[in-house]
Amino acid sequence: MEQDNKKTKFFNTVKSILIALIIALVFRYVLYQPFKIPSKSMLPNLLVGDHLIADRINYGFSIPCSSSFTIKPFKEIKRGDVIIFHWPGSPSSDSCPNGGFLGFFSIYYIKRVIGVPGDIIEIEGNDIYINGKNISYPTDKFFYDNDQKYKVIINIFDEKEIETIYVANNNTPENFIKIKVPLNSYFVLGDNRDNSLDSRFWGFVDRNNIIGVPTIIHFSWDGDFKSPQDIIRFERFFKSIE
Repeated sequence: MEQDNKKTKFFNTVKSILIALIIALVFRYVLYQPFKIPSKSMLPNLLVGDHLIADRINYGFSIPCSSSFTIKPFKEIKRGDVIIFHWPGSPSSDSCPNGGFLGFFSIYYIKRVIGVPGDIIEIEGNDIYINGKNISYPTDKFFYDNDQKYKVIINIFDEKEIETIYVANNNTPENFIKIKVPLNSYFVLGDNRDNSLDSRFWGFVDRNNIIGVPTIIHFSWDGDFKSPQDIIRFERFFKSIE
C-alpha cells in the first residue's frame, strides 16, 4: 500500500511538472517571448544588455517553420514599430521563416519599421522621405557613447516621435536610396543610423520572418560597468518600448 502511495505521488509530481512545462512553453513561444539586445544598432533607445518581452500573439502566430498563420494577427505592424525578425539573409530564412520552435540555429535581428507595403522610401543623407514627406527633423541635442559623439535627429511617424542618431562630423559620402516596399514586406532601419546593418544593405523583411513586436524591457545590465553598482540598470526595468 505504501509503495502504491509513493508511485501515485511520483506520477502526480511528474504530471505537475509536465503541465507547468507546457504552460511555460506556450507562454514563451506562443504569447510572449524574451529577447536581448546584443549590439548598439538601436541606440539611443535600446541598449546592449536590455532584455525585452516580445508580443507574439497579437501579431500572428505560426507553428515552427510554417509560412502561414495558425493564429491570425489582431494588430497590424505600423511605421515606427520596433520588430524582431528572423534575418532574411540567414540560409534558413526561406525554409524556416520564423526561425523554428527554439530558434537555436536562427539569427534574430531587431530594427524599426520605416516603410510598410506600398510605401515609397527615399533616403538623402540624414533625411528620410515616406511617400514624398520628410519625416526627419534636426535638433540641437547630442548623444555620447564613450568617445563617440552623435547628433540627434527626430523621426516623426504617424503615431510616434523617435530619436535617432547619426555620427557627428561624418565625412563619408551621403547615401541616396529610392525604393518601393513590395507586398508583404517591410523596410527597416536601426536607430543608430551610421552603425546598423539593415534594409539598406540586405533588403526587405518578409512578413513571415517577423516574430513579434517588443513591448517592454523587463531587465537590463551593463557589461561595460565601471563600478559594481552600475551592473544592473534598475531605471530601465519595466520601461515601455516606443
